[in-house]
Amino acid sequence: MSRRLPSTSGVRHAMVGTLAVIYGVFLAVVVFWPTPIDRPVRGLLDRVIEELHERGVPEFVDYAVIEFGANIALFLPVGVLLGLAIPMRWTLLTLILGPALSAGIEFAQSQVLDERYSTVSDVVANSIGSTIGVLIALTLRAMVAMRDERVIARYEAEREFAVSPR
Repeated sequence: MSRRLPSTSGVRHAMVGTLAVIYGVFLAVVVFWPTPIDRPVRGLLDRVIEELHERGVPEFVDYAVIEFGANIALFLPVGVLLGLAIPMRWTLLTLILGPALSAGIEFAQSQVLDERYSTVSDVVANSIGSTIGVLIALTLRAMVAMRDERVIARYEAEREFAVSPR
């Protein structure tokens, strides 16, 4: 007779929920800051980019490339959290929610924040970040599932060995 093992999804959902709230607050502050978030350090960024170019970094690595990369990094946790929170059978939904969230944010910025810039390239970068995040989450979940299967198989083999006559 096979006993059903307890689910660990409750713990996972509590952890992911807590992280989602924390990251959601951070993301809201960043995206709804009334002025461009990098305005206070823009001069420093320009000097760092100039210094990088002097040290051999190719000229195409400019402010736009760095901003694009920063937008990817900003939405990577969104994808990871979506990929961990939503059941794997709804993976397509997780891949759609990140870009939809990004488009909604950009639209809201264009309507509410006079000094912020809404661009298609931000939506593209954010979508790339969330997609990579979902893929990371799916990989982690697959690795945990494989590990769990090995642990259960080993436990059942040890139990069978202990119960069987010698």
